[in-house]
Amino acid sequence: MAHIVHNSERMLETEELKAVFTFVEEEYQDVRRHVPTRWLSLWPAVKRLHDSWRAIKSYFLSLGEDKCPNSLWQLLKNDEDGDGKPLELQVYLSFLNNVLKIFHDVVLLLEKEDRAVCELYDMMLTLKTKLQQRQIDSFFGMETSAILQQFPNQKAAAIKHDLSKFYQAALNYLEKWYDFTDNNYQKNVASLALKSKFTFSHLCDAVEVLQLRGKLDMDELYDEYCVTLPRQQDVVERRAPVVEKWSTLLQGTNTPNLTAVASFLLSIPITNASLETVFSLMTAAWTDQWNRCSVELIKSEIQVKTNFEYSCKEFYTYALKEKALLEAARSSKKYKVKKSI
Repeated sequence: MAHIVHNSERMLETEELKAVFTFVEEEYQDVRRHVPTRWLSLWPAVKRLHDSWRAIKSYFLSLGEDKCPNSLWQLLKNDEDGDGKPLELQVYLSFLNNVLKIFHDVVLLLEKEDRAVCELYDMMLTLKTKLQQRQIDSFFGMETSAILQQFPNQKAAAIKHDLSKFYQAALNYLEKWYDFTDNNYQKNVASLALKSKFTFSHLCDAVEVLQLRGKLDMDELYDEYCVTLPRQQDVVERRAPVVEKWSTLLQGTNTPNLTAVASFLLSIPITNASLETVFSLMTAAWTDQWNRCSVELIKSEIQVKTNFEYSCKEFYTYALKEKALLEAARSSKKYKVKKSI
């Protein structure tokens, strides 16, 4: 019964909020909630709040001091008379909407499946440089700057100090959890991202930090480097993922040592996103009802789900052309039958 009452109250609040959107002549949009375990939910939630600020502020002010949550009322009460002057809260909201987009874009890049570890150092250095330059220039976003101009100089200076502290906290966090020094192996393999031509010295640095020297013939590696050298310029000018660039560079060549370096490099996961995907697939496959499945079976199922992007119809068409696959499916060799004694 309490659950039904709670849902009814939520529906009533939603209808009241929709009415406020209509009153301020804005299109209604659901207010998003940030999920703490999902970085990518933070900026969209802040952006939705920012874009719907007039309507949401009007809604909570319309509740009055008695019905509005006290923490919100303390932030909004100065605009109770609707004089149009910006609230301090509005400055911070505008700033967060601007700066969190930077982090959001980086996380999106990191979670792309076609990103390689040789790209990671430059991505993190770019993020650090953006934050540093914003702090040096006291740049908080054009909208934020326009709002700040409506505050007294002393108050505006205090707010700017707070915003600058945000940049410093972000930079401190980056420095703590990511190694920007020359000791980071990711810096030594960055030249192999094929954004520009790499030298044999760059290749040797990568071999060293990846601890592959004992597994390669370095003299042959140099010859293989010379084979691919005339093709590098064409490859680096392509707008394609690193994996595709390396595939193009090595295509049609007899370069086992260089291929081994590229294969090892491109097999290193850039984040734990791929691991999380595997765990999710494993949890879905290895349920209480299917708890007697072997490790090999679950492994094979995950490999198929990860590496095949076919629809059911596309896979059916593909399977019909693969005689070896069809014969294996019909064979009894895949079954291990226990003999009765």
